[in-house]
Amino acid sequence: MFMPINNSCRKMKLSSLNILAKSIRLCCISDMTCQASRTPDLVHFMVKVMSKQTERNSRMMRVGGRTLGSASMGYFQFSTFNTLHMRLATLRFLFLLVAISVQSIFGKSPCDPAWLHIAHLDACFLSAPQPAEFDEAELFCQSYDASLVVINSEDEASIIREFFARENPSFFNWIGMRLDRDTHNFTWIDGISRDYTYFLPDEPGLSGECVAWVLDDKVDGWQAISCQYSQFFMCQKPAQGIITTWHQDDEGIITSPMWPNNYENLEYDTHIIKSEPGTRILLYFESVDTEHNCDVITVTDDYGISGRTLFRLSGSYHNHSVISTRNYVMINFKSDENVVGRGFRMLYKVLKPLSLKVFSNSFGTVASNNYPSSPGSFLIQYYLIQCSPRHHVSLQVKAIRLDRNDKVKLFNGANEKAPKLKIFRHFSTRSSEPIKSTQSNMFIAYDTGEQFSDSNHWAFEYLCVPDGNLGDEIII
Repeated sequence: MFMPINNSCRKMKLSSLNILAKSIRLCCISDMTCQASRTPDLVHFMVKVMSKQTERNSRMMRVGGRTLGSASMGYFQFSTFNTLHMRLATLRFLFLLVAISVQSIFGKSPCDPAWLHIAHLDACFLSAPQPAEFDEAELFCQSYDASLVVINSEDEASIIREFFARENPSFFNWIGMRLDRDTHNFTWIDGISRDYTYFLPDEPGLSGECVAWVLDDKVDGWQAISCQYSQFFMCQKPAQGIITTWHQDDEGIITSPMWPNNYENLEYDTHIIKSEPGTRILLYFESVDTEHNCDVITVTDDYGISGRTLFRLSGSYHNHSVISTRNYVMINFKSDENVVGRGFRMLYKVLKPLSLKVFSNSFGTVASNNYPSSPGSFLIQYYLIQCSPRHHVSLQVKAIRLDRNDKVKLFNGANEKAPKLKIFRHFSTRSSEPIKSTQSNMFIAYDTGEQFSDSNHWAFEYLCVPDGNLGDEIII
């Protein structure tokens, strides 16, 4: 249905970057490793920090009863500094060329190269390449007109947590909070008061004056530690001139910039649709006309950093639809520096599930809406089979024919949060083996896409079986 997007249109544009990358690798001889995605200011910062870290390199730090390993040298490791200045001068120049080339290729963007755009927060984030003391970390962020991260709510905290967990797992990470010596309260460095906190029990304590987020398999929360310890951190600043458009109506229309006229080169446009929990969102692309493979619409099922790409569209399409897996989606449109088209026009509608159908007899048949004819297009229907305690559900497929966007999902429990037992799609093969739960309930979720046939349907026969009998059952 949706063709994958390849990078063929970028190959010639990236050739100059490949040459620069090779040049940078020539500087990275056996006694020094480097990463070519950072800008020149990062090099300054790392050299400054490394001179201090070499003094601490062999010792362990303990903070509040927890052991912190000596800070890793990270991306840069030096066995000698004899030729450091000459190499850094070369790297400064090459990094600058890379930054300029990246900016010219990717054009209008809310963030500088190496920064991550979080559309939900209209902000850009940079994960530091090296740990640093709190004051050094704050100065480094300020050099980018940014600050250490500040957190306003649990929603924002969940995004920051994901970022820290991905970039610096099992480490302490500075956040923009420290002790105000005048008031003896912990305050945010921007001076703005916020109600949200996430301190560990008995924190903030007396161990230090600066706050770090402790995040590993067993600990998750904020702790006050010494400002002189070197920790990883993240910088944050507002997105550059590009504001995410939010949509919270039950239905609406989203178009590319300038629609129905041609969009411009180097467009960057982001929309987020958010509806009530338990609902989902129908996206109906009425028309798509973009430069194939180069000007791309990307739809993800989240607005944080862990969102899964639902699909990408590029080229020419008409009347394509998809239903989100959650109650929010993000739509991003980016164009390159040449060749334009009309863009896209998309309609959306919030889908609310129909009333739950409950089956509490010891046996029976569960069937799709309007069985044996097709149900309506774009429906969400839930079914719950309830057996007595110490029984499980044994289910047999009686009939099934699904359209190309239909899904029937079976769960081992009373709701969609239970483990999945089986997913049926239009290409799924019919099995003669019964599907068995280990719980006394089985939940069924049925999503219909656009119905292109009048004979789509399914029916399952079920039987409640005592838990002691897990062998073959006779389906009535």
